Amino acid sequence: MNGYTRAQLVGLITLIVIGLVILLIGSKIVNYMNRPEAKEVLQNTNVKSDGFTLALNGNFVSYVGVNEKYKEEGAKAIADGENISKKIVISYYKDGNQISSINTDQVGNYVVKYEVSDGKKLKEGTRVVIVTDNKKPHLVVPDTVTITSDEALSYNVEDGVVATDNSGEVSFSCDNTLTSKVGNYVIECKAQDARGNTISRNRLIKVTGGIEFKDGNDLVIEYPTGDNYTYKYSLDGGITWKDASLEEKINAKGNIIALVLEDGKYKMSSTFYKK
Repeated sequence: MNGYTRAQLVGLITLIVIGLVILLIGSKIVNYMNRPEAKEVLQNTNVKSDGFTLALNGNFVSYVGVNEKYKEEGAKAIADGENISKKIVISYYKDGNQISSINTDQVGNYVVKYEVSDGKKLKEGTRVVIVTDNKKPHLVVPDTVTITSDEALSYNVEDGVVATDNSGEVSFSCDNTLTSKVGNYVIECKAQDARGNTISRNRLIKVTGGIEFKDGNDLVIEYPTGDNYTYKYSLDGGITWKDASLEEKINAKGNIIALVLEDGKYKMSSTFYKK
């Protein structure tokens, strides 16, 4: 075989076949790219191809919070070097139906369509606007509250708690672990909006023993401790009042009234008759 071995001949034939396949594929690619529609696609990606461009301002996907104001960023159109952005027509769609504007009252997806003509051609672009709600509710709990053992039995642990949300729909609850036993209670409160966003805050409630009287040769009044507490007692039915300490000893008889003020306002009182 003219000096070629069988193996060499097989290899040569293989190379020839591969070359023919490459030429065939290359020819098909060239023919495909020369299609009119292919040329049009390439031209539309070249901003200088026809001198007519339409570009969105901002991002293709825009996010806005529920109940927040949607700000239209618009688009920019240039035709033969002239800015014709004022000719752009903007329309809004939801679920394929045209609407007057984007409603941010509810979570949802919208499409904004931009159309402009240079007198010969019409160009259009679209933007997706997503109204979302991923913000946690706003939860406010009162500062430390001090109550007596008697008050603890009927005290509402949710008293003074306020929850709000940007959606307008929010609920809250507080775990009631409060008892009449003297001590400090950490109460967990949670708020949740309609989308399931949650937040929790702790409030502190201090339970004191209230006013106690210990009768002996002298009467001893033991007042509860509390932030900004002041103490007084009266020996004439509340006509006149005297300042008292946390533990006040009194050598008197008759009706004795003990009074507790918080920030100068009435907090509690108790009466004891000493023979």
